[in-house]
Amino acid sequence: MNTEKKPKDTVLVLGAGELGIQVLRAMSNKVQEHTDVKISVLLRSEAAYAISGSRKARLDELTKLGIAVVEGDLQENSIDELSELFAAFDAVINCSGFVGGPGTQIKITQAVFKAAVARYFPWQFGVDYDVVGKGSGQQVWDEQLEVRHLLRQQNATSWVIVSTGIFTSYLFEPGFGVIDAQSKTVCALGDWKHAVTLTTPEDIGKLTADIFFHQPTFKNEIVYIAGDTLTYSELADLMSAYWGIKLNRKLLDRQQLQGDAQHNPQDIGANYRIAFARPDGVAWSKRNTYNHRQRISTTTASQWLAKQHGM
Repeated sequence: MNTEKKPKDTVLVLGAGELGIQVLRAMSNKVQEHTDVKISVLLRSEAAYAISGSRKARLDELTKLGIAVVEGDLQENSIDELSELFAAFDAVINCSGFVGGPGTQIKITQAVFKAAVARYFPWQFGVDYDVVGKGSGQQVWDEQLEVRHLLRQQNATSWVIVSTGIFTSYLFEPGFGVIDAQSKTVCALGDWKHAVTLTTPEDIGKLTADIFFHQPTFKNEIVYIAGDTLTYSELADLMSAYWGIKLNRKLLDRQQLQGDAQHNPQDIGANYRIAFARPDGVAWSKRNTYNHRQRISTTTASQWLAKQHGM
């Protein structure tokens, strides 16, 4: 284990994708108040040395934000190699997502421990994996639960899990199969009373930065946030009002969802629909969230819809 003394207030964000860039922007804003904090971001070489296109634009933005780029590959680098990269930092915020494939999140967590990182925000920006447990139908969810076990089995690195529900936009993606804009249909997964919590990446970024700098410091705990929490019945009412019509309501029970997944093994959305067809673990009351307690406004599903066009 790396036990060398490292600079305090050095933060490494893993990834600058849909969520990572929002966390970086929010952390950069916070640094205006905490001038001793230095922010860096880990990028793969093709992103770190981009000379044109959207990656170059992203690099230019990072430069303007005063964020240093560290080159590394979460999928290809070994635990030892990642540990050497992480060892220079006091804190790591993992915004890498699931792109690295099975086992990547466990590898990152082990590298964080080996590097003796003082504070870790793992990639747990999703559902409550403790409540969901194993066997949800999602292999990556099982791995997320294993990461939680690893966090709790040690006490050298303090950790904070930010539970967010799903990204707001994903609820409205055709591939998720809950809202069909073409046929003006809303489907309920499992039961009309089942609910889902959702938060925009912008709000997650802002709240993650707030939680990171909050005093007293959060340590070894789960912090819940939410942009909105809706039952499928409430979602159908919302979409009916949004479209201005009496829409089609379709209940997809677990038996049908499991049949769809078996007949379409390549359909990622089919497995996700099974995972969300449950009464707990994927939703929580907005009243019980950090943003509600701190009176921080977040984007509701209705407000998100109001900003969309052509849906």
